[in-house]
Amino acid sequence: MAFLLDMAQSTISRALSGGPALPFTIGAVSDSTDVSSIWTIHKGTKKDDGSPVTVFIFDCVKHKDKLALAKNAIKRFKTIRHPDMLKYIDGAETESQIIIGTEYVVPLHEQVQGTANPNFISWGLYKIATAIKFLNADCSLTHGNVRMSSIYVTKAGEWRLGGMELICSIKEDHPILFDWGGRMPEAWKYAPPELLNNAWSSSASNPISSIDAWCFGCLIYELFNEPISRREALAQGGKIPRSLLPRYRGLTHNSPKLREDLSQLLERASTGNGYFVNDFIQATLFLEQISVKDASEKDQFFRTLTTTLDDFPADFCAYKILPELMNALEFGGAGAKALTPILKIGAKLNSQDFEALLLPSIVKLFASPDRVIRITLCENLGSFIEHMSGRLVNDKIFVNLATGFLDTNAIIREATLKSVLVLMPKLNERIVNNDLLRYLAKLQTDEEPGIRANTTICLGKISRNLNEMTRKKVLIPAFGRSLNDPFPPARNAGLLALYATTDLYHPVDVAQRILPMTSPLLIDPERSIRAQAFKNVEAFLKKLEAHSSEMADPVAPPKPTAAQPPSLAASSANVAGEWAGWALGAITTRLTTSATTSQPPTGAATSITSPAKSTAFASSSTPGSPRSNSADRPPSLGRTGSGASISQAFSTDPAVKSDGWDDDDNWGAEPHSTSPTTSPFKAATALPNKPSPLSFPAKKKGLEGWEEWTEDGGGLAAPAAPPVPAAKVSTSAGWDNDWDNDVQKPESHPLASFGGLSGTTALGGSEAERAKKREQMAALREKKKAALAAKKAAMGNS
Repeated sequence: MAFLLDMAQSTISRALSGGPALPFTIGAVSDSTDVSSIWTIHKGTKKDDGSPVTVFIFDCVKHKDKLALAKNAIKRFKTIRHPDMLKYIDGAETESQIIIGTEYVVPLHEQVQGTANPNFISWGLYKIATAIKFLNADCSLTHGNVRMSSIYVTKAGEWRLGGMELICSIKEDHPILFDWGGRMPEAWKYAPPELLNNAWSSSASNPISSIDAWCFGCLIYELFNEPISRREALAQGGKIPRSLLPRYRGLTHNSPKLREDLSQLLERASTGNGYFVNDFIQATLFLEQISVKDASEKDQFFRTLTTTLDDFPADFCAYKILPELMNALEFGGAGAKALTPILKIGAKLNSQDFEALLLPSIVKLFASPDRVIRITLCENLGSFIEHMSGRLVNDKIFVNLATGFLDTNAIIREATLKSVLVLMPKLNERIVNNDLLRYLAKLQTDEEPGIRANTTICLGKISRNLNEMTRKKVLIPAFGRSLNDPFPPARNAGLLALYATTDLYHPVDVAQRILPMTSPLLIDPERSIRAQAFKNVEAFLKKLEAHSSEMADPVAPPKPTAAQPPSLAASSANVAGEWAGWALGAITTRLTTSATTSQPPTGAATSITSPAKSTAFASSSTPGSPRSNSADRPPSLGRTGSGASISQAFSTDPAVKSDGWDDDDNWGAEPHSTSPTTSPFKAATALPNKPSPLSFPAKKKGLEGWEEWTEDGGGLAAPAAPPVPAAKVSTSAGWDNDWDNDVQKPESHPLASFGGLSGTTALGGSEAERAKKREQMAALREKKKAALAAKKAAMGNS
């Protein structure tokens, strides 16, 4: 029906236009035109899709005497259709020309120059023999012009039978073969012996196939030897293969009645050790008949085809086997097994051929619900991704591929995950920094441990494709999650990912987040994980060391004087940064004082570590003082620059006390503190929420930023507990309880020990009571000064 519709449209177009309206354009004359032929071969292009065609043009003026041949040819082109005969597209007859348009072909003699592929020749002979059999047996027609110049080759390497100028039935009245058989160019070479000295009309009593069988034998001889120069050479056989030689002798029998026809040739050469029994022909024939094959035969075929494809001609694979496989996959029930050889052939195609032959089908296959097809596509994605544009990948491929992330089958999820690295160069920024990360966040909590480990590896490899903001939000929480995974390869993957992306993290994040979450793995039960953890720590410490060497020293604030007590802000801003320096300075002063005296004071503390001399803080008050009760006053330390040692602050001798107490009227503890056991370090570090100069903003521990990539937008569920208990990691801005876990935290205001707050917050009671307490504290300081002066005078006299 399609053929009749095209013919009707062509006829109507020509009638309306007054000239030949052809569906193709006629181009330049082809270089393959045979000077002895009545046809001029032109290159052409189809108007609808731009595909190439071949145009045969007969000049009615130049070859007026051979007009009957051209008219018979266009008649047979229009009425005879067979897969192995030259495919007719359209044609036209005018007073000056006869035009025939066919599929794109080239003459056979151009393809067999030099050493031809044996598979190429065997398959070609099989196809030509099949076409002749169709004419002789099915149509009762004689071709009469079977020779190399009548055979053409398609882009797939398949041979097509042309040269239809003499096709006729020898049983009809006045067949053209009888009139023109002996007048064709070089007829003496290819005419059977019974017609050399007799008229061609004598063949009417012979079998229909006798002429074509002899001509086919001559074709075999010329394919394996040189062109026929003398007829006696036909009897020798020359280089014809042994498996074909018996069939050749049967074709060239001198008696037309004993001559082997093409049906017998195909039957005998396709059995046993016949010439047509080879993998190439069997594979091609199986593909053409795959729709009628059973499942077991298909499975066996596809297992062997993938390994034998390398022996087939490249063009034949691309233009013959590939279309047959695609048809078998889509309509023939071949299933996913046909996809592997399809992709193997596709990997050898150039971009233009891939886009024309395979790309549309590949896009459809990505939407297939068949899991085997989807796995095969993911595993072979690297072989054809270069032929796909970024727009196609983002708009069509990734949308269908992403369904594999959520598949209930773990194999599909893992294959989809692995394909991400192949797709990454083609994905746009929106997909990479949003859609893809949401899928990876879900896969990092997958029930399959191998998928969790591979997700971390994938994220580490694509980390440099993320934008800077996304990296800051995602990488540390994601890799931190993997460090807590109970599956050792997943923890190792997290360490390796952190190590590979060392340069992407800010030093603050390294110090506050990465090192604390890495340190528990230093004692991991797995030796390989411990080794990698030490490598990570070493790398990050080097990064911090380099950053520290580049940091500028902070400007020290002016030191407060006795006349001008330091403000609350200055005190809280410097206490965290000065306590270590203060302790070092006091120890140095103490060592210097000890070296210059002949004997230390009786009862003075000589070491901060002496347990006997570091407990009685309350004995610093003199007898009779309002503060004589040790439980009424928490211990306090001296100030920097006082010249006293740390041991003096912990001394039990009332006469030996630091002279730093009088530097600040507000230095000291709340008179009615209810926590006498509070550590001096705890009192010094119990600051308000304002951060110290050396502290960093408080951070959430763990997965901050990564939870926004989950499906519900909430926090991500943490994996199972790690195999070893992790030490407590604090990221608070101030000093944490880890410094003094055994001391009870004071219940009073954190600044109560500094005396920096007014009203009831610092001292409590009414105004009169507070004034009385201040007087008592002043009197106490005066007594201390006097005791210290007396001590110094006694030491000077000695």
